[in-house]
Amino acid sequence: MTMLYLVRHGQTEFNVQKRVQGMADSALTPKGIADAKALGLGFKTAGIRFNAAFASDLTRAIDTAHFILSGLGEPIPVTTLMGLREENYGKFEGQLANDFSLATMGVANFHKALANREITLAQTADAAFAANMDQHPNTAETNRMVQERLDRTLRAIAVEADAKGWQRVVVVTHGTAALMWLNYVHYNIDGREMLDNASVTELSWNNERFRVTDFNDLRFLHQGQKVAGRTGA
Repeated sequence: MTMLYLVRHGQTEFNVQKRVQGMADSALTPKGIADAKALGLGFKTAGIRFNAAFASDLTRAIDTAHFILSGLGEPIPVTTLMGLREENYGKFEGQLANDFSLATMGVANFHKALANREITLAQTADAAFAANMDQHPNTAETNRMVQERLDRTLRAIAVEADAKGWQRVVVVTHGTAALMWLNYVHYNIDGREMLDNASVTELSWNNERFRVTDFNDLRFLHQGQKVAGRTGA
């Protein structure tokens, strides 16, 4: 059996500014860097070692993966995959989230509407795709497009891991795409529309099936922060 540790990247400048961040990229904040290192340290404290590391080819995910491995003290390479990318919002990339939701769904406060379950991530993706129909080509993605892309990619990673006898693999991806995929495999996310930065969702792969064994887990991050605080790391 193989375990995949699905990690959302650390906090970025666009996260703080509440901007649409799909294909658009922004640097990790100092907190994002510290949290990624602490997550690695938390894995180390828990005695978790990885046979392989994968990340979305977007900078924030790659950097998070490298900082995790730095904190963990693991010299393994990071394989980057386009299939692990965040949802593509097309012409709305980099815009303020409130401007995006107002333009596509008539919603003035994007994060409040998500928190109150007035809108879902699936509706948001489909609305973004529809609003990009005037673009040639339309690079935005629907909910189902994101789900199927991430599913193909995670399954390919799991099959490779199984064939090579890898027991644990860390995979750094993005919050919206990961939640969409969890819905796709019928995991009950209990209405959550955001994953925490540097959170871990654990997946077991057995008999060509995924099972979610932990969701949006922050215990490794918190343990690493405690150890870093004691050591001054």
